[in-house]
Amino acid sequence: MIFGNDEGKRNSIWKTVMSVSTVLIIIIAAFFIIKLFTANPLEGKWYCADSDLTMSVGGDKTIEFSWKDEEEQSVKMHAEYQIDKEEKVLTLYEKESADDGAGGAKAKDVSAVLDTSYDYSIEQETLTLTDREYGEQMIFERK
Repeated sequence: MIFGNDEGKRNSIWKTVMSVSTVLIIIIAAFFIIKLFTANPLEGKWYCADSDLTMSVGGDKTIEFSWKDEEEQSVKMHAEYQIDKEEKVLTLYEKESADDGAGGAKAKDVSAVLDTSYDYSIEQETLTLTDREYGEQMIFERK
């Protein structure tokens, strides 16, 4: 046994172990609570089957849209975003330049999506973006 039959030393060791474990539990709980309320709910990859559009939301306030054009070549377009978690509003801002050039009619469609605001709703693995001006909806599934 620890320290033989000295009850006082065992008692002080037990109090120290309990104090350290209590402090660790409080620190871990605080970390998860802070992470829960400060995390970006939209971060990750989302796929829209209706328009064959993939949206990658990064933590650095950038969104990348990617799709296949008429010739089955990959086209990417970048945008910046701002999110209001209380109002559940996603605002997109078009970046100055696109990566892969033209991209056909789909690039114009995606470009029309940019520079606007959306109400967002997340239920399990489904993201619904609703245009605040016209009410059009886009439904994405998490990849």
